[in-house]
Amino acid sequence: MTDTDAKLLRTFIADENEAFADRRQGKFWPANHYRIRPLATKVSGLLDPNEQIDFYFHFMRIAGGAPLVGDKEMPLLLEAYRRMLPFLDLGGVIQMSRRHKLLFVFGFDDTGALPSGETISAKALKARLKLIAQVGNYTTMPAQRDKKAKFVPFADEAVRILEVFQHLGYRHDRRYGEDLYNVTNLSFWGMVFICLLNKATRAELVADMIEGKYDLMRRVEQRAMLHRYVETVLPDAEPDEEHFRSLARQLRTLSSLAAMPPNPSPWRKSWACHLAMTRTGKSILRYRCVAPKAIR
Repeated sequence: MTDTDAKLLRTFIADENEAFADRRQGKFWPANHYRIRPLATKVSGLLDPNEQIDFYFHFMRIAGGAPLVGDKEMPLLLEAYRRMLPFLDLGGVIQMSRRHKLLFVFGFDDTGALPSGETISAKALKARLKLIAQVGNYTTMPAQRDKKAKFVPFADEAVRILEVFQHLGYRHDRRYGEDLYNVTNLSFWGMVFICLLNKATRAELVADMIEGKYDLMRRVEQRAMLHRYVETVLPDAEPDEEHFRSLARQLRTLSSLAAMPPNPSPWRKSWACHLAMTRTGKSILRYRCVAPKAIR
C-alpha cells in the first residue's frame, strides 16, 4: 500500500462525491475500477475513518455490493450502508446496489431489522458475501438450476432469505413499476433456489408466491419461473412433505393454465404454403401457393 494507492482512492471519492450531488455516475471509476477493486479491503491503512465511510458508500453503490472488511472496519461499513438507505430506490442512470442483496448481507434496512439479526462481525459478513457471490455466478436461470449441487451448501441460510423476501414483500426492486421491473433478476431467483433447497422453508415460500398473500409484480410470469425451480427440487422432497407436494401440483396447474391461449378454438388453420415451381420459356421462375386447409 502506497501513497499512490491513497491518491487513487481519494480521486475516486472526490469524483463520486461531485457526481452523486448531481445524481449521476462518476467518470473516474469506469477507467480505474480494476485498480480500485483490489484496494476495497485495504482502505483502513490508506484513508482516515471519514474517508473510509465515503469510499464504502460509493463503492457499494457502484460495484453492486459490500466489500469484505475486518471487525475493526465493520462500524464504518455499516455507517456507509445507513447513508445509502435513503437513496436505494433512485431510478435513472445512477447506479445503486440492490435492496434485497444488501438486506440479506446487513440484516436491516430503513423499515427495520430481520428476525435473524443485523450483521455485526466480519465472520458473518464473509459468509453472507459468499452466498451473494454464488447467486451472481450465473447468466441464465437454466444454468442456475443445472448447478443445484453448487447451491446446496448455502441451504442453511434459507431462513434468513425467507425473512428477506417477506420483509420486502417479494419485491427486490422498488425503483421501477410493473413495466420495467426486472422479473428475471438472477440474484433474486438464485436466492429463491436456495430457499427451495431447505425443507424448513420451501413450502412457505411457494405458498407465499402462489396464494396471493403478497402483491407480486407480474405474478403470472413469476409463477411460471417458480414452477421450473420447484420441479428441479421436487425429487428431493421427503415422504412427509405432502404440503409442499400439494403446492407444487397447484403451481403446475397454474403454470399450465397460464400457458393456454385465450379463447382457444377447436379449429385452427395450417398456413403452410405448398409452392409449385414452373419455368417459362424465358427461364423465369414462377410460384403458386396452395390455399390453406382447416384441420382439426
